[in-house]
Amino acid sequence: MLSKRVSKWMSVLATIVLFTGLFSQLGQASTSEENKSWVEYTEKIMAKDQEVLELELQGELKLANNYDVIQKGENRVYQKTLDDVRVGAENVTVRVNHKNEITKIFINGPTPIETMRVGIMTSGFATVDHERIVLSSQAGLEIVDKVAGETFAVAAGEKVTFTPASGEITVTNANRDVLYTTPNRLYAFTEEGSKIKVENITRASGDPSYRGFFEITASDAGDKLNLINEVDFEQYLYQVVPSEMPAYFGLEALKAQAVAARTYALGDYLSDRFAHNGFFVLDSVMSQVYNNTPENAMTTQAVNETAGVIMLGADGSLVDARYYSTSGGYGASKHQVWADNDGSFPGQAVPYLIAQSHTFDPNDPSKMLEIDTQSEEEILNFYKTLSHTGYDGNSPWFRWKVSLTKEELENTINANIIGRQAADPNIVLTQNETGEFVSQPIPAEGIGEFVDMYVAKRGDGGNIMELVIEGTTGTYKIVKEYNIRFTIRPSNAFTNGGNVVLHRATAGSTDYTGTLNNYTILPSAFFGFEMDEENGVTFYGGGNGHGVGMSQYGAYYLGTALNYEYDRILTSYYPNMSLNDLSVLTELGK
Repeated sequence: MLSKRVSKWMSVLATIVLFTGLFSQLGQASTSEENKSWVEYTEKIMAKDQEVLELELQGELKLANNYDVIQKGENRVYQKTLDDVRVGAENVTVRVNHKNEITKIFINGPTPIETMRVGIMTSGFATVDHERIVLSSQAGLEIVDKVAGETFAVAAGEKVTFTPASGEITVTNANRDVLYTTPNRLYAFTEEGSKIKVENITRASGDPSYRGFFEITASDAGDKLNLINEVDFEQYLYQVVPSEMPAYFGLEALKAQAVAARTYALGDYLSDRFAHNGFFVLDSVMSQVYNNTPENAMTTQAVNETAGVIMLGADGSLVDARYYSTSGGYGASKHQVWADNDGSFPGQAVPYLIAQSHTFDPNDPSKMLEIDTQSEEEILNFYKTLSHTGYDGNSPWFRWKVSLTKEELENTINANIIGRQAADPNIVLTQNETGEFVSQPIPAEGIGEFVDMYVAKRGDGGNIMELVIEGTTGTYKIVKEYNIRFTIRPSNAFTNGGNVVLHRATAGSTDYTGTLNNYTILPSAFFGFEMDEENGVTFYGGGNGHGVGMSQYGAYYLGTALNYEYDRILTSYYPNMSLNDLSVLTELGK
């Protein structure tokens, strides 16, 4: 027996077929004198790029050279662009000419923001391309091929496996009996209120179960599968918030996290950065971590009690809601961490993502400590001082240090610098004969032997923006904190020596007490260092993450120790913003 969702879809399909026929007849009749014809389709948008729009039933259709996009409002028509055609939207009609090209796109009213489409990655968040997919549900599954109009049921608790071959998907049961084979997209539904378990991937919680439904498609090469989870927008956050913040951080911090996560998710939704893949966000740190940790009552309460709340800047635009684990005492300005969309770095300052002190002044704890963040001496002293306290003092990442011998430092730089330069030729520069730093390939031997290293530029919060490394093959400048942290990697996988020990301390400690071996990157770009010929280099730093926006450990402190409510926590980290309801984005047609 079909579920309500599938029954509803079959009714919609019949309506689409009926109206498609009517549009076809009307279109051909209205243009017969010019020996032209066109048809119109009102279907869900599955993916897009600058040349192609993929419809749910018609598949990929090419965009004509002079296609037009308009949005129908209540009393007028608005000129729009392809950017306004949302993947997942069901309020779009396309007109297709006799060459099977889209000539007009009609957006029928505002596009509601109701669901999230999440690209589900393999175990370890390695790739979106799956060798196979195994699903089950305690309520049973409905597997649907909408193009072919076929559906079949999978019993409660039974596992069903999807495998690819030459662009087709084969579905088998636990006995390896073939249930179905198709080149079309398949859907897996379950009853409302139940979840679908993905049996062949693992997360921190084990085999994850998901709300909503799944779409399974063959990859572009046809030899792998892609998996998309479409889920109610607020229910998406049910599985983001616990994966990004533990429940013991308290309700107000969790509510601040929910608002930040909701705002950040909308930013991804509006950016279209994964539109060609057919989803809005990935389930990894490339977007926000999703369903890595099970839902719990406290995190769900935080989402429900802030339902629909988002952050907008003073100009009415959506806040770029960055957040990170721990501040070591200062936050960073966004434009001094990431480049603008046009590649310029530093970028344009963002009024709600600015560097701030999060450290209490030891002489007057009612004030925040201010140091000269451009002074290497003051920075080094600041991060060598374990007695400082601040918003993030309860984090094990508040202070850290790690030492490398000269040989280990050479090895980790040489293991990574060529790859960083190849990934972005404008972020690892070589000093030429005139003293200018220019983009050119790094020698095969990297920097050769290490000679010296110094900071060329720091951001307003003291985060390193440019680090210069001198070697026997030349002098090189590494730009942006991510690249610095991924060039000097304190792990024996890159240093080729024994275990590299990262020491950590909470605020007010008298010594470092916690240790980690072979941490994959430098925890942050908030550090100073001491070098000598005999002992190599010791990095003294604080914090974990990029340092922009809300510190999660800081939110924990503000909510539990200072009893800040979530709105005050958010304004502490995102000044010059206001809280609004996401419905304003729909009302504005954004």
